[in-house]
Amino acid sequence: MNKEEIFQQIRGKLIVSCQANEEENPFNPPEEMTRMAQAAAIGGCAGFRANRPENVQMIKEAFPDKVMIGIWKVETEGCDVYITPTMKEVEVLREIGSDIIAVDGTDRLNCNGRKAYELIREIKEKYPDQVVMADIATINDARLCVQAGADIISTTLSGYTEDSLDRYALGADFELIEQIRKEFPEVFINAEGRIWTREEAKKAYECGADVIVVGTAITNPMSITKRFVDYIKK
Repeated sequence: MNKEEIFQQIRGKLIVSCQANEEENPFNPPEEMTRMAQAAAIGGCAGFRANRPENVQMIKEAFPDKVMIGIWKVETEGCDVYITPTMKEVEVLREIGSDIIAVDGTDRLNCNGRKAYELIREIKEKYPDQVVMADIATINDARLCVQAGADIISTTLSGYTEDSLDRYALGADFELIEQIRKEFPEVFINAEGRIWTREEAKKAYECGADVIVVGTAITNPMSITKRFVDYIKK
């Protein structure tokens, strides 16, 4: 699929993030993540966001007609940038069929000592047709990523970076969605991060999002259960 076909397929739809770690969710092996994706597909999602090549590949092979956002989280000691940080990860994700590759689009240094958002320009120079999603935290990140050539701006990292920690307690960052839409009327926006309810999903669209990604609220049994338990305790 080319960019316009991808946009047409996901605009106004729901993408489900099928990823987990062993501490939060036992559904970690690729086979289990694919079963999770199957449930989301039956529910009507337009695509998936998955972490690590083995998960991306298996889910994409199982659902070739669904849009796949591929990422590869690689943690490096002393470095905060871990979402698809270098071209090494990009090359693999592209090879296994990621329709969209999401990368850290913040103004932070990656493990190679370069600003994270600069990877976007490198990808687009080598693979002009590859659709790139920039995971950002602030409106300044969004500006840098648009200039670098990102096809999609995503609010994924709002509340998780040093310069946006104050946003975490506010829940889904509707203000950031509105800021991006106001400054960049033509950019394709993905709303992602702390969207827990149908009402919040609807509000994200009203604020200007083109698509939404929901993960924890759908695919993390531990967090879903804990949220209920904590509320009951109050």
